[in-house]
Amino acid sequence: MRDRKRAQPASSAPWALLAVLAALVFVAYVRLRVADVPLERDEGEYAYAGQLILQGVPPYELAYNMKFPGTYYAYAAILALFGHTPWGIHVGLMVVNAASILFVFALGRRLLGSFAGAVAAVSFSILSIDRWVYGVFAHATHFVVLAAMAGLLLLLRAIENERRPWFFWSGVLLGLSVLMKQHAIFFLPLGAGLVVWNGSPRAGRATAANAKIIGVMALGALLPLALVVVVLLTQGALGRFWFWTFHYARAYVSEVSLSNAFPNLVEGLKAVTPANLAFWVVGGLGLVALWIARWEPRARVFVTGLLVASFLAICPGFYFREHYFILLLPAVALLSGVAVTSLRDILLRSFSRSVATALAVAVLVAAIGLYATKERSYLFSMGTRALSRAVYGNSPFIEAVEIAKYIRDRTDVNDRIAVLGSEPEIYFYAHRKGATGYIYTYPMMEPQPYAKTMQQEMIREIESAHPRYVVFSWIDMSWLAKKESDQGIVAWGQRYVRKCYDPVAVADIISGSETRFAWEEDAVRKYVAASSNLVYTFRRKSDAACTASE
Repeated sequence: MRDRKRAQPASSAPWALLAVLAALVFVAYVRLRVADVPLERDEGEYAYAGQLILQGVPPYELAYNMKFPGTYYAYAAILALFGHTPWGIHVGLMVVNAASILFVFALGRRLLGSFAGAVAAVSFSILSIDRWVYGVFAHATHFVVLAAMAGLLLLLRAIENERRPWFFWSGVLLGLSVLMKQHAIFFLPLGAGLVVWNGSPRAGRATAANAKIIGVMALGALLPLALVVVVLLTQGALGRFWFWTFHYARAYVSEVSLSNAFPNLVEGLKAVTPANLAFWVVGGLGLVALWIARWEPRARVFVTGLLVASFLAICPGFYFREHYFILLLPAVALLSGVAVTSLRDILLRSFSRSVATALAVAVLVAAIGLYATKERSYLFSMGTRALSRAVYGNSPFIEAVEIAKYIRDRTDVNDRIAVLGSEPEIYFYAHRKGATGYIYTYPMMEPQPYAKTMQQEMIREIESAHPRYVVFSWIDMSWLAKKESDQGIVAWGQRYVRKCYDPVAVADIISGSETRFAWEEDAVRKYVAASSNLVYTFRRKSDAACTASE
């Protein structure tokens, strides 16, 4: 079988590196231009948890969520390095994404050749900044991709060089990807499968040596989670970690029925491909070319295995949310490299190498051109406010900045605040600890067995702390209540603020370009709402204990 890496001409490597460098520069330009975009709620969760970690507060003590804490620790590192601002967080994401691009290039070059590796890296760079997969926002899936691609690259090198310590560290990196988000669990069997099938004459046969190697990798994969368990145990947070990341997480992924899986997948694909469909089509053609053109068996097995593992990683719960598709992008990018390279090889039958290469590259350039034409506003001129509204509608991410500033200016570091709704970014901006660990109210609106208990616990925590300020979000996306949802927590919240608090601010989100604010009690009481998208801020009437529980 032909070795495609050796088939690449020596002159292709410098051009491949220049193409990747150009992609990195372009991605940096786009990311830096919009780096001040307000945090959305997932980013707010990670940023608040990271901020708490830097203050010595362990995950799950004041911020409850079902995700493993890897991204919390990653955010803590980013905050420490780049500052406690949206700009700092998004610059940290830029660094993470740049490293991922380089790993995709390295994987592609090792498996498919320098030309295909460069095409894959350029494709991934465009796909990963797309706003419709939330690429410009620092979701956990970006951190999963970084760790998983690094782990798989090291695994390939370990297989080639048969160095057992490298197998261990590849396992550590793959385990770290799971620590970033549980969806990455599917990359672990991919790694084990690559060890069993390593492209040798005895490919596919499990041997005692392979079993030992997989055992070494498994030990490495368990290490990150084991260390976190030990740390959380010493910090007294292991019980909550276990409940949220195992018990509640299991209930969460059981909410959507299997019958809704395919319709949700179709809707998810529609949501993430309005601008970059050409790349997905090229990737699909690459999958066909991978198996009908003359590609090495290990390239076929690795890229197809990565595609399958990545697809499975977006499936838990059958939600198919937009940012889940970030996990698929490296596979799609590598397949794009296969497609363009296969086209070049076909053209070589009729044209010189330079002409064939130029014509094949034109396909990639056309895909980039289509994307840039459709997204020229986002890429080159769209402001951060418009970007937030275009992607997230009337969610109060822009307003959260002003609300938090108002609270921060009127409290000290020991004051507690509470948010009734799912806007954890307010805690982060305000630099104030929450009166409750329930940073999201979504679980309480879900058809899951813990919903009522969660409502009762949130009420107890807030009433016990009697926070200085309460922010009450009257926005559908902050609750996602269903017809069957128990809205007792909402009714309690209305009684509580009416009895124990005075209104001091309201943000009225009238349209994508207009938000009206009213500040201080008299102005708020006189204010006539112009929309139903309202966020109220309340200040407690006195320091005396006050409850509204029935």
